[in-house]
Amino acid sequence: MKNFYLFLSLAFALLITSCNDDSHGDLSSAVTPSSRVINKSGSADGVDYTLKNLAINPNLVKISSKNAIITSSKSEMQNGRFSFQVLSDEIGEKLVPGNILYLVSENDIVYFRKINQVSPSGNSYTVETTEAYIGDLFNGGSIELSVNTQEAEKALKSRNTSLIAAREGYNNSFTFDIFNHIGEYKSGGYTLNPNTSISSTLSMKIGFGKSLILPNEIEVYYQINQAINPYFSFDGATNKKYSYDLAQNIPANLLDLLKKIEIDIDIPTGDFLGDIPATISIDEINIPMEVEANVSKSSHFAINSNGTLKIGFAYYNGVPGKTSHFIYENSITRAKVAEADLAGEVISDMKISIKPKIKLFDTNLLDVKGNITFGLNTFSIGNGSLTQPNAFASVGNFYSSGTFSFGALGLTLYTTDIFKENKELWNIGSFTKTMTFSNFRNGKASILPCSGLTSYSYEVTLDYKYPITGKMLSGDLVMTYDVYADNGTVLETGKTITISPRNITANSFNFSLCVPFRRINILSIAKTSYIRNITIKDANDYTATGIINPATNSPYTQITLTR
Repeated sequence: MKNFYLFLSLAFALLITSCNDDSHGDLSSAVTPSSRVINKSGSADGVDYTLKNLAINPNLVKISSKNAIITSSKSEMQNGRFSFQVLSDEIGEKLVPGNILYLVSENDIVYFRKINQVSPSGNSYTVETTEAYIGDLFNGGSIELSVNTQEAEKALKSRNTSLIAAREGYNNSFTFDIFNHIGEYKSGGYTLNPNTSISSTLSMKIGFGKSLILPNEIEVYYQINQAINPYFSFDGATNKKYSYDLAQNIPANLLDLLKKIEIDIDIPTGDFLGDIPATISIDEINIPMEVEANVSKSSHFAINSNGTLKIGFAYYNGVPGKTSHFIYENSITRAKVAEADLAGEVISDMKISIKPKIKLFDTNLLDVKGNITFGLNTFSIGNGSLTQPNAFASVGNFYSSGTFSFGALGLTLYTTDIFKENKELWNIGSFTKTMTFSNFRNGKASILPCSGLTSYSYEVTLDYKYPITGKMLSGDLVMTYDVYADNGTVLETGKTITISPRNITANSFNFSLCVPFRRINILSIAKTSYIRNITIKDANDYTATGIINPATNSPYTQITLTR
Protein backbone atom coordinates (compact mmCIF):
# COMPACT_ATOMS: atom_id res chain seq x y z
CA MET A 1 0.00 0.00 0.00
CA LYS A 2 2.86 2.36 0.77
CA ASN A 3 4.36 1.89 -2.64
CA PHE A 4 1.03 2.96 -4.08
CA TYR A 5 1.88 6.41 -2.81
CA LEU A 6 5.51 6.01 -3.79
CA PHE A 7 4.31 5.52 -7.31
CA LEU A 8 1.91 8.42 -7.04
CA SER A 9 5.05 10.52 -7.21
CA LEU A 10 6.38 8.33 -10.00
CA ALA A 11 3.19 9.08 -11.88
CA PHE A 12 3.65 12.79 -11.51
CA ALA A 13 7.29 12.56 -12.49
CA LEU A 14 6.29 10.59 -15.55
CA LEU A 15 4.43 13.67 -16.71
CA ILE A 16 7.74 14.52 -18.34
CA THR A 17 9.40 11.14 -18.88
CA SER A 18 8.87 10.94 -22.61
CA CYS A 19 9.34 14.50 -23.70
CA ASN A 20 12.41 13.55 -25.73
CA ASP A 21 10.53 11.26 -28.12
CA ASP A 22 9.70 12.48 -31.62
CA SER A 23 6.12 11.77 -32.70
CA HIS A 24 3.57 12.95 -35.21
CA GLY A 25 0.03 14.23 -34.91
CA ASP A 26 -2.25 17.25 -35.14
CA LEU A 27 -1.38 20.22 -32.98
CA SER A 28 -3.84 21.55 -30.41
CA SER A 29 -4.85 25.19 -30.57
CA ALA A 30 -2.51 25.94 -27.65
CA VAL A 31 0.57 24.69 -29.52
CA THR A 32 2.82 27.02 -31.49
CA PRO A 33 4.39 25.77 -34.77
CA SER A 34 7.88 25.80 -33.27
CA SER A 35 6.92 23.64 -30.28
CA ARG A 36 8.11 20.07 -30.01
CA VAL A 37 4.88 18.01 -29.94
CA ILE A 38 4.57 14.45 -28.70
CA ASN A 39 1.74 11.98 -29.36
CA LYS A 40 2.70 8.69 -27.84
CA SER A 41 1.56 5.86 -25.59
CA GLY A 42 3.56 3.26 -23.74
CA SER A 43 4.36 1.83 -20.31
CA ALA A 44 7.20 1.96 -17.81
CA ASP A 45 7.55 0.62 -14.28
CA GLY A 46 3.89 -0.33 -13.96
CA VAL A 47 2.66 2.97 -15.44
CA ASP A 48 0.70 3.10 -18.68
CA TYR A 49 0.85 6.56 -20.23
CA THR A 50 -0.59 8.43 -23.18
CA LEU A 51 0.78 11.77 -24.38
CA LYS A 52 -1.65 13.81 -26.48
CA ASN A 53 -0.32 16.87 -28.31
CA LEU A 54 2.14 17.45 -25.49
CA ALA A 55 4.13 20.53 -26.43
CA ILE A 56 7.52 21.45 -24.91
CA ASN A 57 8.37 25.15 -24.65
CA PRO A 58 10.67 25.83 -27.64
CA ASN A 59 12.51 28.41 -25.53
CA LEU A 60 13.66 25.83 -23.00
CA VAL A 61 17.45 25.95 -22.64
CA LYS A 62 19.01 22.81 -21.20
CA ILE A 63 22.42 23.17 -19.57
CA SER A 64 24.35 20.12 -18.34
CA SER A 65 27.90 18.73 -18.31
CA LYS A 66 27.33 17.62 -21.91
CA ASN A 67 27.11 21.13 -23.34
CA ALA A 68 28.63 23.43 -20.68
CA ILE A 69 31.13 23.74 -17.85
CA ILE A 70 29.23 24.86 -14.75
CA THR A 71 31.31 27.17 -12.56
CA SER A 72 28.80 28.58 -10.05
CA SER A 73 28.63 27.18 -6.52
CA LYS A 74 25.69 25.28 -5.09
CA SER A 75 24.73 28.22 -2.86
CA GLU A 76 24.78 30.60 -5.84
CA MET A 77 22.53 28.27 -7.84
CA GLN A 78 20.14 27.92 -4.91
CA ASN A 79 19.85 31.70 -4.94
CA GLY A 80 19.07 31.75 -8.66
CA ARG A 81 22.51 32.84 -9.95
CA PHE A 82 24.20 30.56 -12.51
CA SER A 83 27.64 30.80 -14.13
CA PHE A 84 28.92 28.47 -16.88
CA GLN A 85 30.96 28.22 -20.07
CA VAL A 86 28.95 26.97 -23.03
CA LEU A 87 30.46 24.57 -25.57
CA SER A 88 28.45 25.79 -28.57
CA ASP A 89 27.26 29.12 -29.98
CA GLU A 90 23.76 27.66 -30.41
CA ILE A 91 23.36 27.44 -26.63
CA GLY A 92 24.59 30.99 -26.11
CA GLU A 93 22.07 32.36 -28.60
CA LYS A 94 19.19 30.95 -26.50
CA LEU A 95 20.38 32.59 -23.28
CA VAL A 96 18.10 35.62 -23.41
CA PRO A 97 15.73 37.09 -20.80
CA GLY A 98 12.31 35.40 -20.77
CA ASN A 99 13.57 31.97 -21.86
CA ILE A 100 13.52 29.02 -19.46
CA LEU A 101 16.71 27.58 -18.01
CA TYR A 102 16.75 23.85 -17.29
CA LEU A 103 20.08 23.15 -15.61
CA VAL A 104 21.32 19.78 -14.36
CA SER A 105 24.27 20.16 -11.99
CA GLU A 106 27.17 17.71 -11.63
CA ASN A 107 25.47 16.07 -8.65
CA ASP A 108 22.26 15.72 -10.71
CA ILE A 109 20.26 18.47 -9.00
CA VAL A 110 17.80 20.03 -11.43
CA TYR A 111 17.20 23.79 -11.47
CA PHE A 112 14.17 24.96 -13.44
CA ARG A 113 14.19 28.77 -13.67
CA LYS A 114 13.09 31.74 -15.82
CA ILE A 115 15.97 33.85 -17.17
CA ASN A 116 15.82 37.43 -15.92
CA GLN A 117 19.23 38.87 -16.81
CA VAL A 118 22.26 37.60 -18.81
CA SER A 119 25.86 38.83 -18.51
CA PRO A 120 28.04 37.33 -21.31
CA SER A 121 31.84 37.34 -21.49
CA GLY A 122 33.05 35.41 -24.54
CA ASN A 123 31.68 31.90 -24.13
CA SER A 124 31.11 32.45 -20.37
CA TYR A 125 27.74 33.54 -19.04
CA THR A 126 26.33 34.65 -15.71
CA VAL A 127 22.56 34.28 -15.60
CA GLU A 128 20.22 35.79 -13.00
CA THR A 129 16.87 33.96 -12.72
CA THR A 130 13.48 33.93 -11.02
CA GLU A 131 11.02 31.12 -10.24
CA ALA A 132 9.45 29.29 -13.20
CA TYR A 133 6.01 27.67 -13.46
CA ILE A 134 5.05 24.22 -14.69
CA GLY A 135 3.34 26.07 -17.56
CA ASP A 136 6.73 27.45 -18.58
CA LEU A 137 7.81 23.89 -19.40
CA PHE A 138 4.70 22.75 -21.29
CA ASN A 139 2.89 24.91 -23.84
CA GLY A 140 -0.15 22.68 -24.20
CA GLY A 141 -1.45 19.14 -24.56
CA SER A 142 -2.18 16.51 -21.93
CA ILE A 143 -0.87 13.34 -20.34
CA GLU A 144 -3.00 10.39 -19.23
CA LEU A 145 -1.60 7.87 -16.77
CA SER A 146 -2.67 4.63 -15.10
CA VAL A 147 -0.48 3.22 -12.33
CA ASN A 148 -0.90 -0.43 -11.34
CA THR A 149 0.70 -0.81 -7.92
CA GLN A 150 1.37 -4.53 -8.26
CA GLU A 151 3.28 -4.06 -11.50
CA ALA A 152 4.99 -1.01 -10.04
CA GLU A 153 6.23 -3.04 -7.10
CA LYS A 154 7.65 -5.70 -9.40
CA ALA A 155 9.54 -3.00 -11.26
CA LEU A 156 10.86 -1.54 -8.03
CA LYS A 157 12.06 -4.92 -6.80
CA SER A 158 13.97 -5.42 -10.03
CA ARG A 159 15.93 -2.20 -9.54
CA ASN A 160 18.78 -1.51 -7.16
CA THR A 161 17.32 1.38 -5.15
CA SER A 162 17.91 2.61 -1.66
CA LEU A 163 14.45 1.37 -0.73
CA ILE A 164 15.28 -2.17 -1.79
CA ALA A 165 18.66 -2.00 -0.06
CA ALA A 166 16.92 -0.96 3.12
CA ARG A 167 14.87 -4.15 3.04
CA GLU A 168 17.79 -6.26 4.25
CA GLY A 169 16.75 -8.05 7.40
CA TYR A 170 13.08 -8.04 6.45
CA ASN A 171 10.90 -10.94 5.62
CA ASN A 172 11.29 -10.71 1.84
CA SER A 173 7.75 -11.90 1.30
CA PHE A 174 6.46 -8.69 2.87
CA THR A 175 4.36 -6.77 0.34
CA PHE A 176 4.36 -3.08 1.07
CA ASP A 177 2.47 -1.58 -1.82
CA ILE A 178 -0.52 -3.94 -1.60
CA PHE A 179 -1.88 -4.41 1.90
CA ASN A 180 -2.41 -8.14 2.17
CA HIS A 181 -2.63 -9.16 5.79
CA ILE A 182 -3.69 -12.58 7.02
CA GLY A 183 -2.43 -13.38 10.51
CA GLU A 184 -3.68 -13.84 14.05
CA TYR A 185 -3.27 -11.48 16.99
CA LYS A 186 -4.03 -12.74 20.47
CA SER A 187 -4.67 -10.71 23.61
CA GLY A 188 -6.27 -11.91 26.83
CA GLY A 189 -8.48 -14.59 25.34
CA TYR A 190 -9.27 -12.60 22.19
CA THR A 191 -8.06 -13.49 18.69
CA LEU A 192 -8.23 -11.18 15.68
CA ASN A 193 -7.42 -12.05 12.08
CA PRO A 194 -7.75 -8.92 9.89
CA ASN A 195 -7.86 -11.10 6.75
CA THR A 196 -7.67 -8.02 4.57
CA SER A 197 -6.36 -7.55 1.04
CA ILE A 198 -6.20 -4.24 -0.82
CA SER A 199 -4.82 -3.44 -4.26
CA SER A 200 -5.09 -0.18 -6.12
CA THR A 201 -4.75 1.66 -9.41
CA LEU A 202 -4.21 5.38 -9.95
CA SER A 203 -5.56 6.99 -13.10
CA MET A 204 -4.73 10.56 -14.02
CA LYS A 205 -5.13 13.06 -16.83
CA ILE A 206 -3.25 16.36 -16.73
CA GLY A 207 -3.59 19.14 -19.28
CA PHE A 208 -1.26 22.13 -19.52
CA GLY A 209 -1.84 25.75 -20.34
CA LYS A 210 0.97 28.09 -21.30
CA SER A 211 2.58 30.01 -18.39
CA LEU A 212 0.03 28.81 -15.81
CA ILE A 213 1.26 28.14 -12.29
CA LEU A 214 -0.68 24.85 -12.15
CA PRO A 215 -1.99 22.54 -14.86
CA ASN A 216 -5.29 23.87 -16.15
CA GLU A 217 -6.88 20.42 -16.30
CA ILE A 218 -6.46 17.77 -13.61
CA GLU A 219 -8.47 14.55 -13.50
CA VAL A 220 -7.37 12.11 -10.81
CA TYR A 221 -9.04 9.07 -9.29
CA TYR A 222 -7.97 6.11 -7.21
CA GLN A 223 -9.55 2.73 -7.82
CA ILE A 224 -9.18 0.57 -4.73
CA ASN A 225 -10.01 -3.12 -4.94
CA GLN A 226 -10.52 -4.38 -1.42
CA ALA A 227 -11.60 -7.41 0.57
CA ILE A 228 -12.02 -6.75 4.29
CA ASN A 229 -12.94 -9.99 6.04
CA PRO A 230 -12.03 -9.80 9.74
CA TYR A 231 -12.52 -12.81 12.00
CA PHE A 232 -13.05 -12.46 15.77
CA SER A 233 -12.78 -15.22 18.35
CA PHE A 234 -13.21 -15.14 22.15
CA ASP A 235 -12.16 -17.94 24.50
CA GLY A 236 -14.82 -17.06 27.07
CA ALA A 237 -16.88 -14.25 28.56
CA THR A 238 -15.39 -10.78 28.07
CA ASN A 239 -16.43 -7.15 28.35
CA LYS A 240 -13.61 -5.10 26.95
CA LYS A 241 -12.54 -2.64 24.24
CA TYR A 242 -9.47 -3.57 22.20
CA SER A 243 -7.43 -1.16 20.08
CA TYR A 244 -4.76 -1.96 17.49
CA ASP A 245 -2.78 -0.07 14.89
CA LEU A 246 -1.99 -2.68 12.28
CA ALA A 247 0.75 -0.38 10.95
CA GLN A 248 2.74 -1.65 13.93
CA ASN A 249 3.10 -4.92 12.05
CA ILE A 250 4.91 -3.22 9.17
CA PRO A 251 8.67 -3.60 9.75
CA ALA A 252 9.77 -0.71 11.95
CA ASN A 253 12.71 0.41 9.84
CA LEU A 254 10.54 0.44 6.71
CA LEU A 255 8.09 2.71 8.52
CA ASP A 256 11.00 4.90 9.58
CA LEU A 257 12.18 5.05 5.98
CA LEU A 258 8.74 6.04 4.76
CA LYS A 259 7.76 8.41 7.55
CA LYS A 260 11.04 10.06 8.56
CA ILE A 261 13.31 9.97 5.52
CA GLU A 262 12.69 11.74 2.24
CA ILE A 263 13.02 9.27 -0.62
CA ASP A 264 14.69 10.68 -3.72
CA ILE A 265 13.87 9.13 -7.09
CA ASP A 266 15.46 10.00 -10.45
CA ILE A 267 13.22 9.39 -13.46
CA PRO A 268 15.24 8.96 -16.67
CA THR A 269 13.77 10.90 -19.61
CA GLY A 270 16.57 10.64 -22.17
CA ASP A 271 18.91 13.25 -23.60
CA PHE A 272 16.49 16.15 -23.85
CA LEU A 273 15.60 16.64 -20.16
CA GLY A 274 17.85 14.07 -18.48
CA ASP A 275 16.85 12.64 -15.12
CA ILE A 276 13.89 14.29 -13.40
CA PRO A 277 14.16 14.14 -9.59
CA ALA A 278 11.15 13.61 -7.35
CA THR A 279 11.11 13.68 -3.56
CA ILE A 280 8.53 11.68 -1.60
CA SER A 281 7.83 11.58 2.10
CA ILE A 282 4.98 10.10 4.11
CA ASP A 283 3.51 12.32 6.82
CA GLU A 284 1.49 9.60 8.44
CA ILE A 285 0.44 5.96 8.07
CA ASN A 286 -2.38 4.67 10.25
CA ILE A 287 -4.28 1.39 10.11
CA PRO A 288 -6.24 1.61 13.38
CA MET A 289 -8.75 -1.01 14.45
CA GLU A 290 -11.06 -0.87 17.46
CA VAL A 291 -13.14 -3.78 18.73
CA GLU A 292 -15.60 -3.62 21.62
CA ALA A 293 -16.70 -7.08 22.74
CA ASN A 294 -19.40 -7.93 25.27
CA VAL A 295 -19.90 -11.69 25.06
CA SER A 296 -21.17 -14.10 27.69
CA LYS A 297 -19.29 -17.22 26.63
CA SER A 298 -16.89 -18.62 24.04
CA SER A 299 -17.79 -17.08 20.68
CA HIS A 300 -16.53 -16.49 17.19
CA PHE A 301 -17.78 -14.26 14.43
CA ALA A 302 -16.75 -13.33 10.87
CA ILE A 303 -17.81 -10.69 8.37
CA ASN A 304 -16.98 -10.35 4.70
CA SER A 305 -17.05 -7.40 2.31
CA ASN A 306 -15.40 -6.80 -1.03
CA GLY A 307 -15.63 -4.68 -4.13
CA THR A 308 -14.21 -1.55 -5.73
CA LEU A 309 -14.06 2.06 -4.60
CA LYS A 310 -13.30 4.82 -7.11
CA ILE A 311 -12.67 8.22 -5.57
CA GLY A 312 -11.24 11.34 -7.18
CA PHE A 313 -11.97 14.68 -8.79
CA ALA A 314 -11.83 16.59 -12.05
CA TYR A 315 -10.54 20.18 -11.82
CA TYR A 316 -10.64 22.64 -14.72
CA ASN A 317 -9.29 26.19 -14.78
CA GLY A 318 -10.58 28.13 -17.75
CA VAL A 319 -11.13 25.06 -19.97
CA PRO A 320 -14.12 25.80 -22.27
CA GLY A 321 -17.14 23.53 -21.78
CA LYS A 322 -15.78 21.74 -18.70
CA THR A 323 -16.88 22.10 -15.08
CA SER A 324 -15.01 20.83 -12.03
CA HIS A 325 -16.68 17.87 -10.33
CA PHE A 326 -16.08 14.95 -7.97
CA ILE A 327 -15.57 11.37 -9.13
CA TYR A 328 -17.13 8.76 -6.86
CA GLU A 329 -18.20 5.18 -7.52
CA ASN A 330 -18.67 2.60 -4.79
CA SER A 331 -19.41 -1.05 -5.56
CA ILE A 332 -18.37 -2.35 -2.12
CA THR A 333 -20.83 -5.04 -1.02
CA ARG A 334 -21.01 -7.73 1.63
CA ALA A 335 -20.32 -11.30 0.62
CA LYS A 336 -21.64 -12.84 3.84
CA VAL A 337 -22.09 -12.37 7.56
CA ALA A 338 -21.47 -15.47 9.63
CA GLU A 339 -23.68 -15.75 12.71
CA ALA A 340 -21.50 -18.56 14.06
CA ASP A 341 -21.69 -18.98 17.86
CA LEU A 342 -21.91 -15.29 18.68
CA ALA A 343 -23.22 -14.99 22.25
CA GLY A 344 -23.26 -11.26 22.80
CA GLU A 345 -22.21 -8.08 21.07
CA VAL A 346 -19.23 -7.18 18.85
CA ILE A 347 -18.65 -3.61 17.60
CA SER A 348 -15.71 -3.03 15.26
CA ASP A 349 -14.14 -0.23 13.25
CA MET A 350 -11.21 -0.79 10.88
CA LYS A 351 -9.82 1.92 8.63
CA ILE A 352 -6.75 2.78 6.58
CA SER A 353 -5.41 6.32 6.36
CA ILE A 354 -2.25 7.49 4.59
CA LYS A 355 -0.97 11.05 4.05
CA PRO A 356 1.76 11.42 1.41
CA LYS A 357 3.74 14.46 0.25
CA ILE A 358 5.27 14.69 -3.22
CA LYS A 359 7.63 17.33 -4.61
CA LEU A 360 9.08 17.54 -8.13
CA PHE A 361 12.38 18.97 -9.40
CA ASP A 362 13.81 19.21 -5.83
CA THR A 363 12.11 22.62 -5.62
CA ASN A 364 8.76 23.99 -4.57
CA LEU A 365 7.76 24.28 -8.21
CA LEU A 366 4.90 21.81 -7.80
CA ASP A 367 3.98 19.84 -4.70
CA VAL A 368 1.05 17.58 -3.98
CA LYS A 369 -0.45 16.49 -0.68
CA GLY A 370 -3.26 14.04 -0.12
CA ASN A 371 -5.15 12.00 2.41
CA ILE A 372 -7.46 9.09 1.68
CA THR A 373 -9.32 7.34 4.47
CA PHE A 374 -11.62 4.37 4.05
CA GLY A 375 -12.86 1.66 6.36
CA LEU A 376 -15.59 -0.62 7.65
CA ASN A 377 -17.54 -0.32 10.90
CA THR A 378 -19.93 -2.99 12.16
CA PHE A 379 -22.38 -3.78 14.94
CA SER A 380 -23.44 -7.38 15.51
CA ILE A 381 -25.29 -9.18 18.29
CA GLY A 382 -26.40 -12.77 18.66
CA ASN A 383 -28.07 -14.77 21.44
CA GLY A 384 -26.63 -12.52 24.12
CA SER A 385 -29.40 -10.10 25.02
CA LEU A 386 -31.19 -10.32 28.37
CA THR A 387 -34.34 -8.82 26.88
CA GLN A 388 -34.13 -10.29 23.35
CA PRO A 389 -32.38 -13.65 23.95
CA ASN A 390 -32.94 -15.13 20.49
CA ALA A 391 -32.09 -12.07 18.45
CA PHE A 392 -29.41 -11.95 15.81
CA ALA A 393 -28.72 -8.67 14.09
CA SER A 394 -25.80 -7.19 12.19
CA VAL A 395 -25.20 -3.82 10.49
CA GLY A 396 -22.12 -2.96 8.42
CA ASN A 397 -21.14 0.41 6.93
CA PHE A 398 -18.33 1.26 4.52
CA TYR A 399 -17.07 4.86 4.73
CA SER A 400 -14.57 6.91 2.78
CA SER A 401 -13.21 10.42 2.30
CA GLY A 402 -10.35 12.11 0.48
CA THR A 403 -8.55 15.44 0.53
CA PHE A 404 -6.07 16.70 -2.05
CA SER A 405 -4.12 19.93 -2.32
CA PHE A 406 -1.85 21.28 -5.04
CA GLY A 407 0.67 24.02 -4.52
CA ALA A 408 3.36 25.91 -6.37
CA LEU A 409 6.14 28.25 -5.30
CA GLY A 410 5.43 27.47 -1.67
CA LEU A 411 1.74 28.47 -1.85
CA THR A 412 -1.32 26.21 -1.68
CA LEU A 413 -3.32 27.03 -4.79
CA TYR A 414 -6.06 24.42 -4.86
CA THR A 415 -7.62 22.16 -2.21
CA THR A 416 -10.48 19.74 -2.63
CA ASP A 417 -12.31 17.75 0.02
CA ILE A 418 -13.89 14.74 -1.67
CA PHE A 419 -17.03 12.94 -0.54
CA LYS A 420 -17.34 11.85 3.04
CA GLU A 421 -19.78 9.02 2.41
CA ASN A 422 -21.23 6.19 4.43
CA LYS A 423 -22.67 3.23 2.56
CA GLU A 424 -24.69 0.56 4.34
CA LEU A 425 -23.41 -2.81 3.18
CA TRP A 426 -25.79 -4.97 5.16
CA ASN A 427 -28.56 -4.73 7.73
CA ILE A 428 -29.59 -8.17 8.89
CA GLY A 429 -32.14 -9.06 11.54
CA SER A 430 -33.69 -6.79 14.12
CA PHE A 431 -32.46 -5.61 17.50
CA THR A 432 -33.75 -2.64 19.48
CA LYS A 433 -30.91 -0.75 21.16
CA THR A 434 -32.53 0.19 24.45
CA MET A 435 -31.00 0.65 27.90
CA THR A 436 -32.27 1.90 31.25
CA PHE A 437 -31.16 4.71 33.56
CA SER A 438 -32.58 4.81 37.05
CA ASN A 439 -32.34 6.13 40.62
CA PHE A 440 -31.42 9.78 39.91
CA ARG A 441 -29.67 11.21 42.98
CA ASN A 442 -27.78 14.43 43.39
CA GLY A 443 -25.75 16.39 45.91
CA LYS A 444 -26.05 20.05 46.86
CA ALA A 445 -25.98 22.84 44.32
CA SER A 446 -22.67 24.60 43.72
CA ILE A 447 -22.03 27.78 45.67
CA LEU A 448 -21.12 29.78 42.57
CA PRO A 449 -23.09 29.78 39.29
CA CYS A 450 -21.91 27.37 36.58
CA SER A 451 -23.29 29.49 33.70
CA GLY A 452 -24.42 33.10 33.72
CA LEU A 453 -25.76 34.26 37.11
CA THR A 454 -28.74 31.94 37.59
CA SER A 455 -27.51 28.42 36.74
CA TYR A 456 -26.00 26.08 39.33
CA SER A 457 -24.11 22.80 39.10
CA TYR A 458 -25.02 19.46 40.66
CA GLU A 459 -22.98 16.32 41.05
CA VAL A 460 -25.34 13.57 39.85
CA THR A 461 -25.21 9.80 40.26
CA LEU A 462 -27.22 7.51 37.97
CA ASP A 463 -27.66 3.77 37.80
CA TYR A 464 -27.66 2.16 34.34
CA LYS A 465 -28.24 -1.24 32.76
CA TYR A 466 -27.63 -2.57 29.25
CA PRO A 467 -29.52 -5.55 27.77
CA ILE A 468 -26.12 -7.26 27.28
CA THR A 469 -24.57 -9.29 30.08
CA GLY A 470 -21.66 -7.43 31.67
CA LYS A 471 -21.69 -4.50 29.22
CA MET A 472 -20.37 -1.26 30.76
CA LEU A 473 -20.36 2.36 29.68
CA SER A 474 -17.42 2.89 27.33
CA GLY A 475 -17.76 6.50 26.18
CA ASP A 476 -19.66 9.78 26.34
CA LEU A 477 -23.44 10.07 26.53
CA VAL A 478 -25.77 12.62 24.95
CA MET A 479 -28.62 13.85 27.16
CA THR A 480 -31.61 15.89 25.98
CA TYR A 481 -34.16 17.44 28.37
CA ASP A 482 -36.39 20.42 29.19
CA VAL A 483 -36.08 22.66 32.27
CA TYR A 484 -39.17 24.23 33.90
CA ALA A 485 -39.28 26.92 36.56
CA ASP A 486 -41.23 26.68 39.82
CA ASN A 487 -44.05 28.77 38.32
CA GLY A 488 -44.36 26.48 35.24
CA THR A 489 -42.53 28.66 32.73
CA VAL A 490 -40.01 27.02 30.39
CA LEU A 491 -36.38 27.91 31.10
CA GLU A 492 -34.79 25.56 28.51
CA THR A 493 -36.37 23.36 25.88
CA GLY A 494 -34.64 20.58 23.95
CA LYS A 495 -31.43 21.25 25.86
CA THR A 496 -28.71 18.84 24.61
CA ILE A 497 -25.50 18.21 26.52
CA THR A 498 -22.62 15.75 26.25
CA ILE A 499 -21.99 13.79 29.44
CA SER A 500 -18.51 12.47 30.17
CA PRO A 501 -19.16 9.77 32.80
CA ARG A 502 -16.86 9.52 35.84
CA ASN A 503 -16.37 6.85 38.50
CA ILE A 504 -17.93 4.23 36.23
CA THR A 505 -18.80 0.90 37.87
CA ALA A 506 -20.73 -2.07 36.50
CA ASN A 507 -24.03 -0.32 37.27
CA SER A 508 -23.50 3.39 38.08
CA PHE A 509 -21.59 6.54 37.14
CA ASN A 510 -21.27 10.23 38.06
CA PHE A 511 -21.55 13.41 35.99
CA SER A 512 -22.08 17.17 36.44
CA LEU A 513 -25.33 18.86 35.49
CA CYS A 514 -25.72 22.65 35.13
CA VAL A 515 -29.35 23.73 35.71
CA PRO A 516 -30.91 27.25 35.35
CA PHE A 517 -33.31 28.81 37.88
CA ARG A 518 -35.92 31.58 37.47
CA ARG A 519 -34.85 35.10 38.40
CA ILE A 520 -37.52 36.59 40.64
CA ASN A 521 -35.99 40.06 40.74
CA ILE A 522 -32.57 41.63 40.62
CA LEU A 523 -31.72 40.33 44.11
CA SER A 524 -33.72 37.09 44.23
CA ILE A 525 -33.51 33.75 42.37
CA ALA A 526 -36.05 30.93 42.65
CA LYS A 527 -35.13 27.94 44.77
CA THR A 528 -36.58 25.12 42.60
CA SER A 529 -36.40 23.94 38.97
CA TYR A 530 -37.69 20.76 37.29
CA ILE A 531 -36.20 18.53 34.58
CA ARG A 532 -38.64 16.78 32.24
CA ASN A 533 -38.73 14.89 28.93
CA ILE A 534 -35.34 13.24 29.38
CA THR A 535 -33.63 11.15 26.67
CA ILE A 536 -30.13 9.65 27.03
CA LYS A 537 -28.17 8.00 24.23
CA ASP A 538 -24.71 6.41 24.17
CA ALA A 539 -22.14 6.50 21.34
CA ASN A 540 -23.52 3.28 19.82
CA ASP A 541 -27.13 4.55 19.80
CA TYR A 542 -28.39 2.60 22.83
CA THR A 543 -31.21 4.89 23.99
CA ALA A 544 -33.28 5.42 27.14
CA THR A 545 -36.40 7.57 27.22
CA GLY A 546 -36.87 8.81 30.76
CA ILE A 547 -35.19 7.83 34.04
CA ILE A 548 -36.73 5.07 36.17
CA ASN A 549 -37.87 5.76 39.71
CA PRO A 550 -36.88 2.58 41.64
CA ALA A 551 -39.72 3.11 44.13
CA THR A 552 -42.42 2.84 41.45
CA ASN A 553 -40.41 1.08 38.66
CA SER A 554 -41.78 3.66 36.24
CA PRO A 555 -40.19 6.82 34.75
CA TYR A 556 -40.07 10.00 36.82
CA THR A 557 -42.59 12.52 35.47
CA GLN A 558 -40.12 15.19 36.51
CA ILE A 559 -36.96 15.48 38.60
CA THR A 560 -36.86 18.24 41.21
CA LEU A 561 -33.66 20.18 41.83
CA THR A 562 -33.48 22.61 44.75
CA ARG A 563 -30.84 25.19 45.59
